[in-house]
Amino acid sequence: MEGERVVKGKLTYLVCMLSIMSVILVGCASSTQEKSTTKTPDHYLQMTDDAGRNVVLEQKPQRIVVLSTSFLDVLYGVGGKAVGRPSSKTPQTFPTQQDIPEVGFIYNVNVEQVLTLQPDLIIGFQGIHDKLIPTFESSKIPVMILKMRTYDDILAKVKLFGEIAGTQDQAEKLLAAMQANINEVTAKLPNQSKKVIILHATAKNVTVELEHSIAGNVAAILKLKNIAAGSTPIAGDSETTPYSLEKLVEGDADAILVVTMGNMAEIEKRMKADIESNPAWGGLRAVKTGQVFFLPAELFQLNPGIRFHESVEYMAKVMYPEVYGNVK
Repeated sequence: MEGERVVKGKLTYLVCMLSIMSVILVGCASSTQEKSTTKTPDHYLQMTDDAGRNVVLEQKPQRIVVLSTSFLDVLYGVGGKAVGRPSSKTPQTFPTQQDIPEVGFIYNVNVEQVLTLQPDLIIGFQGIHDKLIPTFESSKIPVMILKMRTYDDILAKVKLFGEIAGTQDQAEKLLAAMQANINEVTAKLPNQSKKVIILHATAKNVTVELEHSIAGNVAAILKLKNIAAGSTPIAGDSETTPYSLEKLVEGDADAILVVTMGNMAEIEKRMKADIESNPAWGGLRAVKTGQVFFLPAELFQLNPGIRFHESVEYMAKVMYPEVYGNVK
């Protein structure tokens, strides 16, 4: 009997400890999900946006204006709709987007046009539309300022937009499809990885992209070694670090990937001239083997959003054409 009581006592102690630990773990999880949304009888949705602001939607929004094309695609991808969209030089992903009134390009929003549409929610991009917050809030319009660069960011926004639109089931299906597409690519990865350097080239200068850039994140998913990983970022920009030819030579990557911002033909011409005129460039393994690739801006400069799997597949073809086939 005494032994039985001891055993029961130990089991009771173990159950209590597991219960305490589960509470602690739930508490820890909650503390790391500061941007999670909540719904109560008092309001439709409440969340903390990526600018750290508390945003409350009293009712399900019916007139949403989206100031970023990437966010617009996510909203329509989960079955939502908007009454205003940014102007764009590229074709709309969803045909029904074409008929939505435009409110100016992402960097030059027409505030008056936005207000004319009488929105009950405005969704802007962090770092671009923060300055518009006071204007819209003065008109008592809820504003969400969000960021979206990495794959994890995109997954979080798909879930959030499903909650905003009230289409959680469709959002879950989209998430599953996106992950399945990426799994299909990563399942074929060779055992031997490669080293890459990712250059961000504009008409004026060149920097090096880190892990939190779009291309850097895609490279990480493909288990490529970014030789710039861990470098000190440029002040105010967590995605890039200063360009150094010496470090480029030292890292001697298997491939050089170039993300362009601006006229790709002009940037490519200038970079090729630099390579031909500088002996240090000519000595790089990637240059000698012809492994210098210019990545399309629509997949690596602009955020691909729900097309992120296309960015993964594109880079996989560039790096391992023998496995995935050549880029078209």
